[in-house]
Amino acid sequence: MPNRAILVRLLLNQATRAEKAGYGRRALLLYSRMTSIAPDYMHPWWERARVELVDNDVAAARASFTAMLEITREPALRERVNSTLDALFAR
Repeated sequence: MPNRAILVRLLLNQATRAEKAGYGRRALLLYSRMTSIAPDYMHPWWERARVELVDNDVAAARASFTAMLEITREPALRERVNSTLDALFAR
C-alpha cells in the first residue's frame, strides 16, 4: 500500500471520528488535507463536498465537485458528479 494511501486512511479515520463527535469543521479541515495530499483519491473529495454542503457552503462544494471532474475519467462517477452539480446550480 502506498504511503499516501496509508496517510489518507489515517486522516479518514480521524475525520470520521471528528464528524461523529460533532466537530464538522475539524472533519472539513482533515478532508481538505486529504485532497491536498492525495488529489487523485476520489473519496476524500466526495466527503469534503458533502461536509461543505452540510456547512451550507455551496460554492466550496461546487468547487470540490468540479475538481473531481478534472481528476476522474470513470463514466459512472462523472455522471453522478454532473447530476449533483446540476442540482447545486439549480439552487
